[in-house]
Amino acid sequence: MGLEFEQLVRELSPSLFRLAVSYTGIREDAEDAVQEAFLKYLRSGRRFDSPEEARRYLMTAVANQCRDLLKSAARRRNRALEEAERCAAPAEDPDTRLEVQRALQALDPKYRGVVYLFYYEDYPVKRIAQCLGLTQTTVRTRLDRARKQLKQLLGGEDRG
Repeated sequence: MGLEFEQLVRELSPSLFRLAVSYTGIREDAEDAVQEAFLKYLRSGRRFDSPEEARRYLMTAVANQCRDLLKSAARRRNRALEEAERCAAPAEDPDTRLEVQRALQALDPKYRGVVYLFYYEDYPVKRIAQCLGLTQTTVRTRLDRARKQLKQLLGGEDRG
């Protein structure tokens, strides 16, 4: 798996990490989730016909790892929301970026994952459904609910 695996790690780690941060909000937990996903991939011995299949497999593994972590009774949220903000894609205005990150972290993790994949990774609904093991209807519903919650959290229609 040598060079092929190293290339996969190099190419996919940033987006897998951002997905994990969108779920956990904590850098270290996100790093652990990504590492576990790659270990799962290595242990499985699976070979994929395309890089896209490997990407989908790893996205699903990271999402599942994060959900398991969030369900863990031992997990304690003791990090500031600014940690998640530092890991996310930059916005033009730092104050706006921080406000959006705080609003995203206030969402239920099941909404954060679909929002991240849709807006940050530009995944279509069908692909998100495949990655997360959901139906397309569920993905659309979660996006709709997340948008409504974000609208409330960010001050409604008054925000241009």
